[in-house]
Amino acid sequence: RGSLYSKSRQIFIKLTLLVATLSYADLEITVEPNRGWGNAPTSNIKALCENVALHFQEQLRDEFKIDGELNIVYRASGPVTFYRNAFGGASDEYQIGLTVTGTFWAQFSYQFGHEFCHILHNFEDTRWQRQNQWFEEAICELANLWVIRRMGETWAHRAPYPNWIGWRHNLTSYADNLMNRAEVQYAGTGAEWLEEWEDRMRKEEPGVFDYRRVSQLSYKFLTIFEENPEAWNAVRQMPASDAKMSEYMKEWYKTVDSQDKIFVEAIAKEMGISVGSSVAVSIDADVNNDGYVDLSDVMIVRSAINHTNSYDTDINNDGKIDETDVLIVKAKAHEAIAAAAPSFQRVKKITTWGTLKRKDY
Repeated sequence: RGSLYSKSRQIFIKLTLLVATLSYADLEITVEPNRGWGNAPTSNIKALCENVALHFQEQLRDEFKIDGELNIVYRASGPVTFYRNAFGGASDEYQIGLTVTGTFWAQFSYQFGHEFCHILHNFEDTRWQRQNQWFEEAICELANLWVIRRMGETWAHRAPYPNWIGWRHNLTSYADNLMNRAEVQYAGTGAEWLEEWEDRMRKEEPGVFDYRRVSQLSYKFLTIFEENPEAWNAVRQMPASDAKMSEYMKEWYKTVDSQDKIFVEAIAKEMGISVGSSVAVSIDADVNNDGYVDLSDVMIVRSAINHTNSYDTDINNDGKIDETDVLIVKAKAHEAIAAAAPSFQRVKKITTWGTLKRKDY
């Protein structure tokens, strides 16, 4: 029995690796050696940054995954994401500068998570968008908090190295400290925050912008992304617009794919902005109520498009059963698969489990 189980597990792992090798977005991360890293080996920095990127990549649909080359360099003057071709490199090469000395993995994750988010929201297309840069920075401050909290959970079963499993508690503590800072607390609503700070942020008044201050707003979106991490697909579709948030959110809502509108609507609602039809963002995708969101639920919803059944398959409660409902259940099923995946030894160039979230089965 034990031998059969062991062989079955090995087969499952090999098949998982094969699928990942065949279809995952090709993001190649390199780390330039530098004395500034201190006693942090470049191989460990690479593994960590790959893992941070993985947590975003596995939530993204194939067309939104980040690919190309990403070079990480030490930068004493502060973290930054450089535009492609900034240094005459390949057209698909990104460069991120980090400012961490020593094996402070939580701080590495914090900085890299923020900078990687700039790539997620197409910072090259929005670089001339000056008046809403504060909002992009706010989303990036949410991103680094989200990813650290998520890594604190997933490292229990898929840390970059087996001996890093215990470090997940440090990540969780780091995230707790970020959330509990007095400077990021805001007792009012998102609408009240906008009324108090938006105009001043847009005018770039000296001393007004502060990462902790914009976090007061974006941290209010944390529940949306933690309950629905596929919402990062919406971030990939953020518009290049200098409109005030009351209009910007409507532009974003119109821009995103249909299955992502519920997330933009939820973010807008936190700021007291109405952008479209009211749809609850907390979605129950366990269609057959068996305690799991899996392929069975996807098949039931897909079948319901053309055939009647006894299940509630209008997942987003928009009054119709269509491909959007199927995509939402798929995303939820993929998230469950990734969370239940076994731990295995790292394989070169595999930095995402996103292949388990492919559109076709």
